[in-house]
Amino acid sequence: MKERKNWKDLYPTPIYTLASFDIKLPRSVEEKTYYVLKSKNWVNVVPVTKAGEILLIKQYRHGIGEDSLEIPGGIVDDGPGSELESAIRELREETGYATDTSNYKLLAKFSGNPAMFTNWSYSYVAQDVELVHDVEFDEGEDIEIVLKKPEEVKRLLLDGTIHHPQMAAALGIYFLQSLR
Repeated sequence: MKERKNWKDLYPTPIYTLASFDIKLPRSVEEKTYYVLKSKNWVNVVPVTKAGEILLIKQYRHGIGEDSLEIPGGIVDDGPGSELESAIRELREETGYATDTSNYKLLAKFSGNPAMFTNWSYSYVAQDVELVHDVEFDEGEDIEIVLKKPEEVKRLLLDGTIHHPQMAAALGIYFLQSLR
């Protein structure tokens, strides 16, 4: 692994920190400064109801200035085992749905964007989810719950309606695993 030296946090925000480091790559003559976004890890979950429907959420996304159809997800809490705990929490808070912990399975671990982000994204599937209580939105969240049959979700992936890359990747892995 190449050694990244002289890390500097340049501009912190509540979600990520713009940082820089110096590195000399094998084909470089000299060390160069590169910039990245340091962020906590992310998590998302493909919730599947007892009836076999996939629970999606529709929420406004500031980056694109419009609604986005996604699966529940968010930022991973600190600590060991926190990826699964965060998946369970995000599903409950954003949708009011839950299932037994034994019904969760890790689908994949992805790099959010290896060129710019330092973090990882963990994707889970949660089987047999059911509505158990009211949602617990974070400040500023306004989420609509959308239940779809798997074939409809595949169509939404293929036509670009579901366009968030980590969410699309999680759903793609889920559907590919069902082919086994």
